[in-house]
Amino acid sequence: MAFHVFFSFSTGLAKTIYAPKGTKAAIEEHVKWIEKTLNLERTQYLKNPVRWDYRDKITHKEFPGIPDDVLCAAVKEHNRWVRGRYEDFGEWAKNPAKKPREAITARDAKKFWHAFELLDVPLNRWNMDYYRDRMDHLYEVMRGRESEGVDFGEKDLTPRQAAQVINLFSTYLDDWDLRLDVPKDNDYLASSYDGGYSWCDKCYCPIAEDDVSCKKRGCPIMAERD
Repeated sequence: MAFHVFFSFSTGLAKTIYAPKGTKAAIEEHVKWIEKTLNLERTQYLKNPVRWDYRDKITHKEFPGIPDDVLCAAVKEHNRWVRGRYEDFGEWAKNPAKKPREAITARDAKKFWHAFELLDVPLNRWNMDYYRDRMDHLYEVMRGRESEGVDFGEKDLTPRQAAQVINLFSTYLDDWDLRLDVPKDNDYLASSYDGGYSWCDKCYCPIAEDDVSCKKRGCPIMAERD
């Protein structure tokens, strides 16, 4: 298993890059939003880089006072934003943006580099949407498709094998009874909770909502759809 570190081991820009005009303002807007939404405080020890402090000073619980739904949605959006900026900065370092553009210097970067930290939601605070998003991510990785910088690094699992791993995880994680599975002859996770598939007791497999191709004799799902 290989994990891309993105900005994790960097401390800033080594040289000036040229980005589309308005990039710095857009970054500043996002930083203000995420810090306000999650009550993130900037801290700095001696001359070390600025970091976010999101733990209660007494209980050490992470993101105290933030509702779970707000936390899950904000972390998901922020992490997507960080990975997007990583791709952007890499591109601009090789190919400066066309005019109108603006320079982002090492000094500029120090003002917001701390905000390129990827955040995690504690497992006990996952909501339904966040759980499903994480399982979709894991499914993609196990199928051999790089996702969020994670590479399986082993022989790809088949859709059925990957689904069985997800089913194993669900024993401990699926508090919402989503029953994620891979519909027969497909390669994606679906949930019976929202009608993504129907379980056939005769064929003993999940069948996608729009599937009318099951050839098994006497399949009750197909009989309903005739």
